[in-house]
This record gives sequence, C-alpha cells and structure tokens, in this order.
Amino acid sequence: MNFSASTAQQEILLAQNTSKIEAGVLQLRLHEKNFLVRKKVSYAEQFNYQITNLKLRIEKLKEDLKEINISSLETISLSQNLANYERFFSKVVEAQRRIGFTPQDGLYGELSDAANNVEATIPDSVIFLKMMLEVRSSEKNYMLLFDDKYLEKFNNDFDVLHNSVKTSFLMNSQKKLTLEALEAYKATFSLLTNEQQKLGHHYDQGFQKTMNQNAIEFQSNLMSLVKQSNEASSEYMSKIMKITYALFILALLISIITAWALSRNIISAISHIKNAIMKISESNDLTIVVETKSKDEFADIAKVFNYMISNFQTLLTSIKKSETNSEKAPEILSETFSEDSFWDDFTLELFPGDEKK
Repeated sequence: MNFSASTAQQEILLAQNTSKIEAGVLQLRLHEKNFLVRKKVSYAEQFNYQITNLKLRIEKLKEDLKEINISSLETISLSQNLANYERFFSKVVEAQRRIGFTPQDGLYGELSDAANNVEATIPDSVIFLKMMLEVRSSEKNYMLLFDDKYLEKFNNDFDVLHNSVKTSFLMNSQKKLTLEALEAYKATFSLLTNEQQKLGHHYDQGFQKTMNQNAIEFQSNLMSLVKQSNEASSEYMSKIMKITYALFILALLISIITAWALSRNIISAISHIKNAIMKISESNDLTIVVETKSKDEFADIAKVFNYMISNFQTLLTSIKKSETNSEKAPEILSETFSEDSFWDDFTLELFPGDEKK
C-alpha cells in the first residue's frame, strides 16, 4: 500500500510539472507579444528567465517519464522545439535592437539624424522642402503601416527629389553636400527596411513567422506529450494497483495458511500432552513420558510434566518402601524380644558370677 501511495504521489508530481510547463509556455508567449508590441528589453529578459525555468522543468519531466516507461525521444524533440523558439526569439530581439527600441536609438535614431542633416543642407526652397516632406511622409507611413506600397512611394519621391537637386542650379558645393546627405539618408532607410523585412512586417513574416511556427510546434508537441504521459500514467497506475491487490491477496493467503499451521501445531501439542495424561490416568503407569522434539513453550510444559510424573514415581516408590518396612517391623521385634534369647542375654549380663557357685 505504501508503494501504491508513493506511485500516486509520483503521478501527482508529474501532473503538476506538466501543468507548470504549460503555464510557462503561456507566459513565454505573453512576454514575446509584450516585447513585439512595446519593444522593451525588460520583456526579453523576462522571456529568457522563463525559458531557463522551462528547460529545467523539461529535464525533470524527462526523468519522471523514464520511470513510467515513456521514451525520452518525445522530451528531446520538445527540447529542440524550445531551443529553436528561443533562437528565433533572440534573432527577433537582435533585429529589433538594430532597428531601435525607441525613435532615438538604433537605425531609428540614425535615420532621424540623416533626415535632419538633409533638411539642414537642402536649399531654402519651397519646392525642395515640399519634396522632402513627401519623402518623409512616405517614410513615416511605411514605418507605421509596414506596407510595401509606401516603400515604393518613398523610392519614387526620393528619386524625384534627388534628380531635382542634381539638375538644379545650386552651387556645386551646396549641391554636393545635399546629394551626399540625401544618399546617406536613403542608405540608412534601406538598412532599416532590410532589417524590418528580416524581422517581419507582421507575425507571419520573417523571423516572427519562424519564431511563431516553432512556438506553435512546441505547444503542439507538449500537448501530445502531456496526452501520452497521462495515458501512460493511467496505464502504469492501473498496473501498480493490480500488483498491489495481488500482493495484498497473496499476503492474506500466507497469513491464513500461517495461522492455520500455527493453530494446528498448538492443537497437536495440546492433544499430545492431553493423550499422555489420559493414558496415565487410565493405566496408572507413571513410566509414561511425553516426548517432544520442538523447542517452544509446549516443550517446556512437557518437560515440567515429565519431571512432575518422575517426582510422583519417586514418591510412590518411597511410600512403598516405607510400607514394606512397616510390615516387617513386628517380625523383627518378635525375633528380637523372644523369651529364651532375651532372658539368656539378660541373665548373662546381670549375673556374671553365678557359674562359680
């Protein structure tokens, strides 16, 4: 029964561990979504902390499943899915780090500085400023909506502005500075759009897509493993209960047989002593001895009984001898005190000098 209770406790711990893994996965997805929406490093740190705990729980799950004869291949596959999920989340974080967590850092900050540099070097012309505003509007629309049509519009607007400056009647030095600023601005914007495309405009693109696929695959494999472990646990528990009941029945049978054998030995010993007592009472034969080969309490009783009978026998022998001596006493006295011999001896002893007379 203790074995069965220990097994039940093990099943409870296994169920608790799998439940904690499922809850940990949900927390991972929450930290992931928070990072993608809010772009804060703290959510990436929480993600990494949670995934470290998940790895430890999966290792514990692997050990628990071995005890109920479930292959470790399932947990190995689960660990690989988790590692892939972690790897692509790290790629998402690094891509976002290069792009920038805020408008002031990363490529966001570099793009803003490049745009300000263009605006500072561009000629003080309403036409050029209007063209630059069109370019910046396409830039902002793309960064907000992540729609490739705005990227195409940006390129078109930029080409118009670039060609206008290039063909303008500006001084060569000013024209050169403006064109260099524009080219630097476009190069920075191109780097940002390339990183954004690697990251993915939406959850079904780029690193986000691969990360999401690995997360879904991990959750699917976890559900399959949980289902398999529950089935195996139920089967294992059923076997343990059957073994427990079988051992209980076997122990009960052994107890009954042992009790029957002991009672039989006790009754046999008592009957043996009782039969000896009855023989002695019927035959008055004090030479009868209770024989026993055992070394238990009944053997001690038999020895005491034999000793008692031996003492009775010795006592009766002494009594018989006393009776025999009592019967012979008158004859001895008669012989001793017969008249002739008695007086002869008495005369001789009282008158020793009468023979001379």
